[in-house]
Amino acid sequence: MSETIDQISKVHRPVLGEDIPIFVFRAFRHFTANYVTQMLGRSATTVFQNAGRDLGRDAGALLKRPTLDEYLKEVVTFTTNLRIGNLKPVEINQKHMILGLEECITCVGMDNIGKRICHFEVGFVAGIVEAFTGTRVRGHESKCNAAGEGICEVTIDLGEA
Repeated sequence: MSETIDQISKVHRPVLGEDIPIFVFRAFRHFTANYVTQMLGRSATTVFQNAGRDLGRDAGALLKRPTLDEYLKEVVTFTTNLRIGNLKPVEINQKHMILGLEECITCVGMDNIGKRICHFEVGFVAGIVEAFTGTRVRGHESKCNAAGEGICEVTIDLGEA
């Protein structure tokens, strides 16, 4: 059984508190990603994307609203309040959704390393969309701060994946 959002959200650190520096988060995230990539090769991105997708689905179920507009407002507030990043709908139509993630927790401010690295966030956004639509979607990172593109951007294809 995997952990639920409710289970992992319980924190009791009376001295240190709930907040950690982004550097600590990134150290855990990036060193883990490097290790998993060494072990699994290219399929490591799928591992991170699917983990993000599961979290996105769980979060989306908690945030669900009757209309897409209301739902996206809840999701935007959620990602901002938790300081994941500032999620902004860029384009939404019948074929796809493009969502920008300004101030992405994983990579904003990093040097240009020449590659897109926010696979977990892609999965998270895909899971958020799946929680609303009830169908599996395909997502990819169309822009990334770590690739020198100035913003992270996730494109979700709304056809079944």
